Amino acid sequence: MDIRKLDERLSVTAQPSLEEIDQLADKGFRTIISNRPRGETEDQPDMQALQERAEALEMVWREIPVKPGEYSDQDVENFTQVLKSVPTPAVGFCRTGKRVAHLWALSEAPRCPIPELMEAAHAAGFGLEPLKEELEHHARKR
Repeated sequence: MDIRKLDERLSVTAQPSLEEIDQLADKGFRTIISNRPRGETEDQPDMQALQERAEALEMVWREIPVKPGEYSDQDVENFTQVLKSVPTPAVGFCRTGKRVAHLWALSEAPRCPIPELMEAAHAAGFGLEPLKEELEHHARKR
């Protein structure tokens, strides 16, 4: 399982399996945030089973399902509120982790300089260049 840190509160990974939920708990993650719609693909693990396993391990489970590249202001606000309210460290996932990195950067843009967000995302293996205008839009909310 490849887990990459975005900041002190949030790390990102690709779609975990049921067995990997246990690994996330063992690594000390207290919250799992899914940005993947249920039933997105036929090979997607049973999200209800993942949620039940996480909760059985006393982890918080939150879902903010988004389609790749389609992030509404409400999605960004929901992500911001989840990060403010859940126990950390948290780990977010989607199919590859890209949606998590994008939502994180968009949610942080009002509080963090865009070059720092781009650098942190790049260090975790995610490019934010296609989101630059959208990041600037959210940054103006400072």
